[in-house]
Amino acid sequence: MVRLGTKADTLDRLRPFLTTARILPLVHFTSREWRDRPDRLLAGLRRHEWAAGPVMVRSSATTEDTGTDSNAGRFRSVPARNQDELAAAVDEVFASYGRVDAQDQVLIQPLLERVRASGVAFSCDPNSGAPYRVVNWSATGRTDAVTGGGSAELHISYGAAWADPAEAPDPQVGAVWELLAELHNLLGEQRRLDIEFAFSDLGELILLQVRPLTVTKVAVAAEEHRATLTATARQITETTRSRSRVLGHRAVYGVMPDWNPAEMIGLRPRPLAVSLYRHLITDQVWAAARARYGYRDLTGTRLMVQFSGLPYVDVAASFTSFVPREVPDELAGRLVGHWLDQLVAKPYLHDKVESHIAVSAGTFRTAQRLEALAGFSAGERDRLAGFLRRFTGQLVRGDLWEQDIARLRLLNEADNGETHAAGCSADDIGCCGPALVARLDVCAAYGSSPFAALARAAFIATDLLDDLVREGVLSPEDRARFIGGLRLVASEMRRDFAVLDRAVFLKRYGQLRPGTYDILSPRYDETPERYFDWSAQNRPAPGDHATRRPFELSGKQRRQVEALLVREGLTFDVARLMDFMTTAIRGREHGKLAFTSVLGDVLTGVRRLGERSGCGVDDMSYLDVTTLATLTGDPAHDLPVLREVAARGRAAHAVSQTVVLPPLVTGPADVRSFALPQIRPNFVTRARATARVALVDVGDTPDGAIVLVASADPGYDWLFTRGIAGLVTAFGGANSHMAIRALELGIPAVIGAGTALFDQWSRANVLELDAASGLVTVIA
Repeated sequence: MVRLGTKADTLDRLRPFLTTARILPLVHFTSREWRDRPDRLLAGLRRHEWAAGPVMVRSSATTEDTGTDSNAGRFRSVPARNQDELAAAVDEVFASYGRVDAQDQVLIQPLLERVRASGVAFSCDPNSGAPYRVVNWSATGRTDAVTGGGSAELHISYGAAWADPAEAPDPQVGAVWELLAELHNLLGEQRRLDIEFAFSDLGELILLQVRPLTVTKVAVAAEEHRATLTATARQITETTRSRSRVLGHRAVYGVMPDWNPAEMIGLRPRPLAVSLYRHLITDQVWAAARARYGYRDLTGTRLMVQFSGLPYVDVAASFTSFVPREVPDELAGRLVGHWLDQLVAKPYLHDKVESHIAVSAGTFRTAQRLEALAGFSAGERDRLAGFLRRFTGQLVRGDLWEQDIARLRLLNEADNGETHAAGCSADDIGCCGPALVARLDVCAAYGSSPFAALARAAFIATDLLDDLVREGVLSPEDRARFIGGLRLVASEMRRDFAVLDRAVFLKRYGQLRPGTYDILSPRYDETPERYFDWSAQNRPAPGDHATRRPFELSGKQRRQVEALLVREGLTFDVARLMDFMTTAIRGREHGKLAFTSVLGDVLTGVRRLGERSGCGVDDMSYLDVTTLATLTGDPAHDLPVLREVAARGRAAHAVSQTVVLPPLVTGPADVRSFALPQIRPNFVTRARATARVALVDVGDTPDGAIVLVASADPGYDWLFTRGIAGLVTAFGGANSHMAIRALELGIPAVIGAGTALFDQWSRANVLELDAASGLVTVIA
């Protein structure tokens, strides 16, 4: 068995045995040897034929590649184009170590100049220690494209440790899997490895480095992990079979389409967050709201499913619910099937399904979008356009969205009057489980239900607004002025923060929290200093758009819109259109604030109910709504129930931490092997900013920074009171709440960058965000 050592020692020891890849010729020596006899070392190097050409002098310090700290990328690698440059290159590499130990080495190899692809690979998931082969590579032709963090063209794939290399998403990835397997055999089965590799222009796999991978998590046993993935694959198959009233010929599940759980509750949420999201949105509310507006009725169909605890949207159900009720079944089924095929062919659109794939309403460019329907006759496309046109006309002319605005206004009255069980005082929001569930039911009826409907209306309104830009009626600046003049939540919060007394401000917004459904996320009023800089309270924010006047069409623009309405056969006038767009977009934002305020109080009640029984907030995060309804407030009754539920939920959540699935699941085979799609981020506004990077979830100060947060949850509205320069989120779509917030305030943003780019940018110190050009550049 080969023993790991320094970078140079490990490669030297592996060279005679390795068969699945080649290790370049090498020479290495210590700093003491270099200090004592540099001329002899250089003379010895010249005797190697390969040393006559360009070489790379690489670091091989004793503090690199240890079992506790890799120091990856900390030290220099310096090319030497000829022998005259060699001594200076060696000195430069040794100098990069800082305090040089006598046993520190440098490693000299031929310079690998013509590279087809390069990257890094792990023999386990570096986040969880689970037995996956993770390959991160780039085809830029640079051997440091991945390790240097400068490439946007990153490919990431996962494969179960027991998957056959033939199942790899790319033949080159399969070759790296075989290399990892051989290294395991040579170095020890239990060894966790991090390797660097490259493919030459001739396709030969070159091993550049092997080091132990430092993972703090306790790894799951290989057989246990295999059993979990096998069960997950079976669950995907069974879930697909059990669906009813869902159109389309295939099943597809995604973390970002529609009511995107990745944005709202995260990729691996705890049971309470999942249960609340189901109760308020994805079990009944989502479908009832759409059916009420005239879409196909899918009430009784759950939109969100979970695979080993990971939440996914049933995309076929989502697409089915985007079809107006009047469309005949046969045509509707073919339409949904076509959309599903398009998404599978272009998985990078998984967070843009409505803007780029599904057509859910008649707008000013519906005909152009329907032209992309392959396999549909001109007559069928015309029929679909007619159904969509009538749907939009009925919606905009009708008063359903106005009724939803009125229903939201009743939420506080209904919540205060209908949600307290006998024996509970109105102030004791944690009195018992049934009272809290009653508040959730009222929240659903008067809060999340009208909000869900208004969210649909707002999407159509935004589509109409964007089409006016595409038709040249409005400029992008006009669109920004329209949104900025709506006085949405972010603007109101910034204005209120500047003018209201602290106590009054927190009474209005204090029940909100960054993780809307997450009981572990502190409310604004629980840790206000964490969120708000009170010293800046009365200073107006630079470039504040909160005082903008409502946007008005010019006479010419009004005539142009009238002509478009006639052209498209839309049976409402310009005034009604503007009223619909204004009310729907504003209503969605205020509806979200209204129902999440009640939800925030319910989560506080759950925490207090747990405290009565001696259970902390961590235990309560494993609760679900069904169990909540059984809690009496009596510790003697509740404590055994809570202990059992918390233990069960903790175990299930632990399993979810060991499972990685793609953002788009198309079948059980995706459990064993997949490649992450290349995400195309959504750039918001046309502004530009260069600033330091702030990761607020780990405690960085956001003021004046380009802020990076994983989700586009509107609970992060507090950021907009802190004068941020820009915003980047890993998840979220072009019409997500945070996208609207950024547009309203004129802040450059990247919404939905995807995990690969988000992680890459998170490692930067300074970024330049040019939203107009769609570019993010690492400055430092």
